[in-house]
Amino acid sequence: MSTRVDDAIQVAFAADANYVMPLTVAICSAALNCNRQRRLEFSVIEKGIGPDLRTKVESSLARTGFPHASIRWLQAGDQIGNLKIAHHYLTSLTYGKLLIPTLLSEEVEKAIYLDCDLVVNGDLGELWDTDLRDKSLLAVRDRIGFVDAPGGISNYRELGIAAGAKYFNAGVLVINLAKWRQEATDERVFSYMRLHRDIIKMEDQEGLNAVLFDDWDELDFRWNWQIPWRGYRRGRNPMPWLPAETGQRRIVHFTSSEKPWLPGCDYEEKKCFFEYLDRTEWVGWRVSPLNEIVSRTKRAIDDARDFLGRLRSSRR
Repeated sequence: MSTRVDDAIQVAFAADANYVMPLTVAICSAALNCNRQRRLEFSVIEKGIGPDLRTKVESSLARTGFPHASIRWLQAGDQIGNLKIAHHYLTSLTYGKLLIPTLLSEEVEKAIYLDCDLVVNGDLGELWDTDLRDKSLLAVRDRIGFVDAPGGISNYRELGIAAGAKYFNAGVLVINLAKWRQEATDERVFSYMRLHRDIIKMEDQEGLNAVLFDDWDELDFRWNWQIPWRGYRRGRNPMPWLPAETGQRRIVHFTSSEKPWLPGCDYEEKKCFFEYLDRTEWVGWRVSPLNEIVSRTKRAIDDARDFLGRLRSSRR
């Protein structure tokens, strides 16, 4: 598949002003780990990112010393504004990935989409060179595993999807833009989201899985190593389907509501975020100690209530 004359690696993000700092970390981590013989073209689908913040992102990318990299700023369209948001920490820009086929030039036939809440520890060139095998996208399975799991697709039977069908995480995608345009994939997902608004639990991820359940191929988990939720990290709800780790975590994805740049984050992988942050214009930034104390105190109270609730239930 021909993408551009110079075969630049096309990497797309979606972000608003509140996510500029993690966006910058994601961009710079990708540049710092990419083969410097390649070209990187970043496209940011954005809302509310003004000139000063754009300059800060671009200056951070320049600090990486990557010789052939650029950032294109693209305005998000209105068509994502009224779609359902099921999680309080998300905005309509979670649907920004669906705008990639229309916002990127027709000559760009493939793109890597990355969420902003991740760091790249491997060479995106390796991911870019992966054969699409005529599928609409390549993705990593989500930690829930299957469409019939809690948090999956509740109407999978109505859609003719087998219970054992795999369910992917939409935070790292290699997208076949030529096929998406040919088959109007974005409009099919938008239609699904509007039609099934009342039962949607996982925003665009659910829509993509419902529409493309039989038209995607699986990437190794190391390309989207998803941070387990706190309950999983504490030994509850094991996920036996997960494969054993076979190599470096190429991309570490901070999937839960706990983020390294927010107070109360307690998983060790957050150190990766700050290692890259300190190579950007945000060098030295950290959560304030007061905010950490407040957040952790509140969490301790919530955990105590949860423990007491489960204890009472077990005695009934």
